[in-house]
Formats: sequence, structure tokens, C-alpha cells
Amino acid sequence: MLVVTACAEAHAALRRSLEAVELEVLHAEDPGGLGRMVGPAKIDLVLCDQRLCTDDGLELLQAIRGNQSTLPIAWFDALPARHDRLPALPHGPIGRLTLPLKAGELQRLLKAAEEPALPQQTAVSPGSHLEFHGMFASTPGMHQVFHRIRRVAATDASVLITGESGTGKELVARALHNDSPRRDQPFVALNCSALPSELVESELFGHTRGAFTGALRDRAGLFEAAHGGTLFLDEIGDLGLSAQAKMLRALESHEVMRVGGSKITSVDVRVIAATHRNLPQLVAWGDFREDLLYRLHVVGIELPALRDRPADIPLLAERFVRLFAERHGLPVRLPDAATQALLAAHTWSGNIRELRNCIEGAVILSDGPAITPADLPAGVTVSGGFSMDAADSETQSEPVVTSGARIVSPLEELPLVEAREVALDEFDRAYLTSALSRHGGNIAQTARAIGLHRQSLQKLLTRRHMRTPGLRDN
Repeated sequence: MLVVTACAEAHAALRRSLEAVELEVLHAEDPGGLGRMVGPAKIDLVLCDQRLCTDDGLELLQAIRGNQSTLPIAWFDALPARHDRLPALPHGPIGRLTLPLKAGELQRLLKAAEEPALPQQTAVSPGSHLEFHGMFASTPGMHQVFHRIRRVAATDASVLITGESGTGKELVARALHNDSPRRDQPFVALNCSALPSELVESELFGHTRGAFTGALRDRAGLFEAAHGGTLFLDEIGDLGLSAQAKMLRALESHEVMRVGGSKITSVDVRVIAATHRNLPQLVAWGDFREDLLYRLHVVGIELPALRDRPADIPLLAERFVRLFAERHGLPVRLPDAATQALLAAHTWSGNIRELRNCIEGAVILSDGPAITPADLPAGVTVSGGFSMDAADSETQSEPVVTSGARIVSPLEELPLVEAREVALDEFDRAYLTSALSRHGGNIAQTARAIGLHRQSLQKLLTRRHMRTPGLRDN
């Protein structure tokens, strides 16, 4: 706790009360420079003598909020409370003490500092919305996510972000970094599923010359590159067991050793991890270390799927329309009523990423005063029950001849590489499900029958998200 007062009697009284509940007390005689001091000093609560503040503390509030946006601040004074003079700010003071302290007054203030109410700007009211580090939301669930980010960002605690693919986990990681005291230091990101397992360790911890074929010179890893800042590990569930062991050691000792080297390097890195997979289930299967899970999951942030926050769909759609209209030099055409109904009815299995791509295509294809259902991908119109024949029948006097019409597959709306991967995923799942069923779920027997090595089949099952408790090696 930081007590700011030039009055020795007030400082002594507050110190006695705070130390009585086992709190450490720091003291400053004037508010000059507090905005720069509170971050490095790791202050949890500022108690400031309001008599020292000009403009009823407005300048002090703004100075502190500019450096640590979530730090609780309270005033104290020897005069009766003057609530009408408190600054009306979204991040204003959490309370006020009057000296001498009354029974329970300090306890109520400390409780408010520990679990403060949502800031005024995040309060949800009908039609309200909030932009937070590039994320847009009008639903209470997402506002709670924003509030949680603010609370944990100022600390060095490891954070595990969970949620389906496309829900914005990297945006959350960047928000945690940008709201933290490390904001001016590097933010380094690695997708653990994008590299072969034998290269992940080299990428994370670096390597020495000659450590393996192709290692022509010494190279620092991402832990060293992120020194002083934040390392974001996306899809942490795909990290191999060997790399997991080294990761755990790095988190606990704050030291890394390059592949093929013997020198230990100290690093100061905050690790934020993310995954769409069920890590406790991977622990049960033996594919993820339980101790690493505990070390990563000091604080958890779970992102809701887009289908669970339908009220945000119109807000996000309008945001994407304006974004891509500006990017492509096109006029802003908002979705019409029928299009909005289709967007609301779609399940959005790809979440915000799918909505973003859908709107970008619609912005490019639309040539009328508004985006219509005809501008949407086939997958969205089909899931919403929209028929081009039905739409045309409303505007044409003659019936539409549909015999012989070609049905457009949703895959045709995707780029070739993505369409091929979707089709391959569907084939693999159907083929492997049938093969495993014929062999009672026995992985070793199935692998021999279909001509794969057992480990290759295991990796394929994991990649297609088909590993279940019923599948065993024997």
C-alpha cells in the first residue's frame, strides 16, 4: 500500500491500521512523480491525502491511469466526505476514508480494492458496446473477459487462454502485454503446431553451431528474443513432451540452454499460452505434462464461442464492413435485414475468423446499396435456410426454372488449399472411424491393417481431434 501525505499524524494512523492487517506500507510526502513510480514499485493500492491534490485529484488520477490503468486509488481526508467533489471518471477512485477511521471503514475499502466493480466504461446496458485493444463486444461475458485482462495484465503471472479456434486468443495475449509494465519490451509469438517437433526446441531455446544438420551458426531462441517482454505460445497442446520438459524448467528457473550447448542463460520472460484443445484430457492420455499445465494455468481466461454471444454479431459485422471497405477502397455497404438474419442464424464454427472472412468477401462482391444474402458464401446462406430461388421469386413475375441447376458446394467458396484440407479432414475422419471400429479401437492393430506405423496413426488421430479415452495402444 502506498500512503501519500505530508501529515505525519495521518501517515502514522494509517500505517498502524494497515500493518495491523499485515499489509506492507510505503510512504510518499507529495504526489509528484507517482504516475511513474507505481508500476516499478508494484503497488496494490494508493491512499492519497486529497488535500495535496489540485483539481480534486483529477491530474493525479490521469497520471496514474496512464501508467497502470487498473490500480485502485482512494482518497482520505480529516474533513467530512465531500462526495460531490470526487472526479466523475470511468476509472475514478474506489472510495474515500475519513480520519479518524470508523469501525469497518478500512476493511470495506480493502475489499473493494481486492474485487473492484467493473469500470464504468465496461458496464453493459442495452445497445452499449466497447472496444478493447481491437476487440469489440456488447455482451456481459466478453466484458468480464476484458475486466479479467485488466486485473491480471499488471502482474507477471502466467496465463492460459482457452477457447475454440478463431475466437481471438492472440488478441487477448497482445492485450495482456500492452496493458502490462512490459508493454515497451518485445512481444514474441510462436504457433507450436506450425513447426515439426524436432524444430520447436531449437526455435524456443536456440541452438549452437553444429548442434544438428543445417545449424551453421549459433542462434538465439525465442526465450532470449523475448527477454524483458512477453512470449506467447499458441496451440501449446501440440508441444512435444521433450520440449514440454524444457519449457517447465525454463518457467521455474528462468534459465534456458541452447540445443547442443552447455551455457545457461538467464531470461526474464512472461509466458502466455493458448490452446483450443482440452489440456486436462491430454494429461489423462499422457500427451501433456500435468506439472506444466499447473505452471501455465496460474490464471485462466476462457473465450466464449461466437455462437454463445449472438448479440455481438451485428457489432462485429459492421466493424468488419467498415474495415474492409476502407482497406479495399470500396463504399460502406451495411448488411440488409435479410442478411442480418442469416448472420444471426449461422453457427459460425470458425468463430470470429470465419465471420471476418465472410464479411470481407461480401464487401468485395456487393454492388448494391447494401450487402444482401446473395453476397454471402453458400455455407452461410444454406445454414440460414436461404434459397436463391426463393429470393428471386420475390422480385420476378415469371417462375424460376431450377431443373438441371448445379448445387454449389460450400467448399467451392474456399481457396484451394483450405478446401483440400477440409475435404481431407472429412475423408480421414470417416476412414479412420471405420477402420478403428473394425478393430475394436485398438490402435496397433488398426495401424497394421491400414499400412501405417503406430506412431503415425497416433499423430494423425491427434491432428484430426479423434483421440478419445476409448482408444488405447493395446
